Amino acid sequence: ALFIFVAGLSLISVVPAIFIELHMNEQAAAEEHRLFLEEQDKRNKVEKMVGQLFLIVDADGSGSVSIEEMQQALNDGETIAALRAAVLTDPDVEEKDVKAFMLGLYELWEDTQLDATKGSTTEIELSKQEFIEGVLRNRENSLGQIWACVTSVRKQMRVFADSVDG
Repeated sequence: ALFIFVAGLSLISVVPAIFIELHMNEQAAAEEHRLFLEEQDKRNKVEKMVGQLFLIVDADGSGSVSIEEMQQALNDGETIAALRAAVLTDPDVEEKDVKAFMLGLYELWEDTQLDATKGSTTEIELSKQEFIEGVLRNRENSLGQIWACVTSVRKQMRVFADSVDG
């Protein structure tokens, strides 16, 4: 009789614990799904903003961006101001995001220019999707801050080298 009593008491404790654990697992899965959806939503917004950047950089309206158009956008204050005006209307966008877009654009320009100097005789034109992937390529990396610093230094070095070369 004592055994049955102890076994019954044990079951009374175990059954609610199982339900509590199942509920906690369900909550954790729901939270993970919510975070995934937030991240996906953020990525979609960023892609939309880079799409706006593409339209601004595509000066001739050809639907593709050349090395010259990227260089012009990087050096033209009006283009940078147009970019800021286009993306800063979203309250979730901060000045650091604009700077990250510009660094991504600079890196894409630099990489595309290096590809062009490796012997390609045709003019390199990037489609909208290639442009978006190129600008966002290192932004999603976990080492994003280091990438931003290195790219910024490379950009400053290029400006210095261009000023020395004349």
